[in-house]
Amino acid sequence: MITLYGHVPAWGIPDLSPFVTAIDLYLRMTGTPYRLVVGDLGTAPKGKLPYIEDGAAVVADTSFILEYLKQQYGNPLDGRLDARDEAVRLMIWRMMDESFYWYLVQGRYRRDIDFAQYDPLWGQFFGHLSDSERRAAIEDARQRLMTEFYQSGRGRLSWEEVEHMGCRELEAIVAWLGAEPYLFGGAPTSADCAVHAFLQGLIYVPFENGIKAYALAQPTLVAYMARISERYYPQLRAAQKEYADA
Repeated sequence: MITLYGHVPAWGIPDLSPFVTAIDLYLRMTGTPYRLVVGDLGTAPKGKLPYIEDGAAVVADTSFILEYLKQQYGNPLDGRLDARDEAVRLMIWRMMDESFYWYLVQGRYRRDIDFAQYDPLWGQFFGHLSDSERRAAIEDARQRLMTEFYQSGRGRLSWEEVEHMGCRELEAIVAWLGAEPYLFGGAPTSADCAVHAFLQGLIYVPFENGIKAYALAQPTLVAYMARISERYYPQLRAAQKEYADA
């Protein structure tokens, strides 16, 4: 059985990381047997999560994990796509994990009031440290991520400029989705795994911002998110509705 190593669940999402959730959802959609467990960044390949173990194979990074799963277990979600749709699917996947990710970082880490939402969770990561050591570790983690945010280019922009960019990417998703139940018609693909995972991290969490407000003002997007959650994460729906209605 595949072991998927992630962070921890919180709020209305199955894992703090949308990268972990994207793979978790893919495994659920394909019906591939797996277990999700808490990983350790200190021992993780490449120093990040998720990664998977499948027998002797250890694969890190969501893109390589997805490729591995398709090679080893077939391609039930994306195999029906023609070359043009496959190209768009890949662009959507990359947009979510290389671009949209930074809007989640802004919403969670840039303002002190948002970052404080993590306070009840830190014991799960740094519970073995003294209070002073824990605070130092927390601030170091925040600073490192904000440095990456700055280096990505997003952190050099104003709050409003970043929100504008995030809403434009949501506009693209909504336009591509149209009136279809999934991004490529009547059945899900791995693109839906990425979009749903990252939008879970936007709207089913206690962080309020303009990008979240814009997403929740799009009826087709709200329905799309609910459709997938009700099928694959029914145990989280009560919490998800609470955060989406806040």
